[in-house]
Amino acid sequence: MKIFRIILFYFLFFFATTVFAKVDNYIAEANIIKSILKQSLELYKKGDAQQAKKLSEDAYFQHFENMEGPIGRNIGRKAITMERKFINLRRMYKEKSSLEQINALIESLYYDLDEVAPILQNGYKLKAEASQTNYDKAAAEKSSLEANAKREADAEALIAQITGVKPLSNNTDTNTSAHLSNLNSKDIDQDLQAAASMDARLQFILDNISTKFTLAANAFKNGNYNESKNLLNDALFNDYRNTKVEILINKFTKAGNDQKFQQALRTLMRKIDEQKLDERKLRDDLDNIEQQLFDIFLQIPNSELSKLKLKGFNNENQGKDYSKVGDDIKIALNEILNNYDGFNISAINELQNTYLDIFEASGMENKIGAVDSNLKLKIESLFSQSVALIKNSADKKELKATFDELEKFIKKGIDKIQDSTPYSLFIWALGIIIREGLEALIIVVAIVSYLVQSGNKNRLNIAYSALFTGIILSFITAFAVSWIFKENAGQSRELIEGITMLIAVLLLFYVGFWLLSNAQNKKWASFIKQGAIDAISNNSAKTLWITVFLAVYREGAETVLFYQALLFDAKTSTDLSAIFGGLGLGILILIVLYFLLKAGAIRIPVKQFFYITSYIIFYMVFVFTGKGIAELIEGKIILPSLIPINFEPILWLGIYPYYETLIPQFIVLILLIIGILMTKQISKKGVK
Repeated sequence: MKIFRIILFYFLFFFATTVFAKVDNYIAEANIIKSILKQSLELYKKGDAQQAKKLSEDAYFQHFENMEGPIGRNIGRKAITMERKFINLRRMYKEKSSLEQINALIESLYYDLDEVAPILQNGYKLKAEASQTNYDKAAAEKSSLEANAKREADAEALIAQITGVKPLSNNTDTNTSAHLSNLNSKDIDQDLQAAASMDARLQFILDNISTKFTLAANAFKNGNYNESKNLLNDALFNDYRNTKVEILINKFTKAGNDQKFQQALRTLMRKIDEQKLDERKLRDDLDNIEQQLFDIFLQIPNSELSKLKLKGFNNENQGKDYSKVGDDIKIALNEILNNYDGFNISAINELQNTYLDIFEASGMENKIGAVDSNLKLKIESLFSQSVALIKNSADKKELKATFDELEKFIKKGIDKIQDSTPYSLFIWALGIIIREGLEALIIVVAIVSYLVQSGNKNRLNIAYSALFTGIILSFITAFAVSWIFKENAGQSRELIEGITMLIAVLLLFYVGFWLLSNAQNKKWASFIKQGAIDAISNNSAKTLWITVFLAVYREGAETVLFYQALLFDAKTSTDLSAIFGGLGLGILILIVLYFLLKAGAIRIPVKQFFYITSYIIFYMVFVFTGKGIAELIEGKIILPSLIPINFEPILWLGIYPYYETLIPQFIVLILLIIGILMTKQISKKGVK
């Protein structure tokens, strides 16, 4: 465990130093971000929302991330609120929000950047503020120093808590060291909660309030004081009171939280009315109120959030109008086609973003996959084929024909998933577990039967521990992809599936030939009779464990995501019962099939059993090679190149019309043939 923590520490250190690269001139970096945001706004005014969104992403990933770490270390929560503004800006561009909202949000980011850049560049300047005119300045400055030291100590202790590695000494004073030693788990948990993303419903309310705060600050800047005050009042009534979050705060959080929030907002409105503050003071106060509300929201139990009254909120995929998603895909494809004039890397990026940001991110892909796996694979292959056509500078008519076919299959998918009943949910839930489980079941049965046939029945724990580990990690991976990597969940999933498949290819290749060589061992039967308990070496046992684990893990993570799609679609307790009923029946059927297949495999003569099993595994090696690379194509790692022969993808063989998939599959096929012939030849020599 200690070694794991040390590895995790160095991983986090490497990640931090890579992502948050050192920047020597933070003011210059801030100006670059402002320039990019200004360009994005100009493009949006001209109607190019897609490119505006792309620029906002560039501003965040290529520049703001260089500042985000230092902001977090020096100015605390400011990094979280600024990051959220970038996320909201991307969302607003994507949803084509009003120009007024986007302009106000960018103005707010300008202000934040102008505030934080000098602090990072020149060092943190203490600013003692007091509500009374008669105060002890020295004491206030000392208090500020202590607060700053505490914040830095909390950050270091948080890393130490995660990694189990003590923080390096960095000229901390005795007060800071004392604080580090006395830091309790409550402080750490609170910081962890603050860093984690809150429930989507609460974030929806907070985003709406934040939007009105930025609009109010912008209106104040332009001298529209009445409008500024009205926007704050609107946030108080429509987003705070009418959503019923006020009731939950009063009932489930620390006493006085509600009164503190409302009083702070009303004080600001009064000051705006009396014009007793400037823009800087207004923005600072609004920022403090928003951070205060963030902390309060984290105290509300998730179990009580069903009582919220939210208008315009889509809980991920629940109740989603997939016909609207289909329209969005069609608009995006038409835009790409209208601007198409041969190979263009931006056109490829736009098409891949259509797949990841609309088809996958909307939940449509998982929902279609839950209902009709072949249809999902067909749609995916058409997206990849379209990318390959653009890469090859195909004729515009050919690209249009492919887009038309893609839209046809998407419409077919929408027709299947738009309306669900308890009966259809039951059938889909039953079909998922059987369909996804059978492939893994074949490998598990093969390994278990091998252990029994080879006289190693007492080592069945190899297969069973790998099976349960694969199932558990499948759940962890699925939820990690959905939440931790939420902004790039689709791409992360494709990469995980693709890499897992290709690793499985190497292991299955080894296991297949191992079984085949045993099948041709003439002395195998007598070897078993002698009680070959130690027939499996340590290395072989590890290989078998990893093979079973990958077989279950690869199928399991995708299966969990499919069930998530169904659960999002469930609207009543009857719907939920139908889903869990289908899942339960499917698991029962798989268990029965397992024992039947195992019993049948054990009764098959040893030689025939190993022949059959090895050739089934060789088939999987061939298929996984094609499908694994296809997943990397969908994950934007590989650009596909179409072969000159036009044919439909043969999905059950993992064959796609791309050089990138066919060449590796051809190499694998040659290696399999050569390996089979060599194994037979070696076996014949061994008999002599």
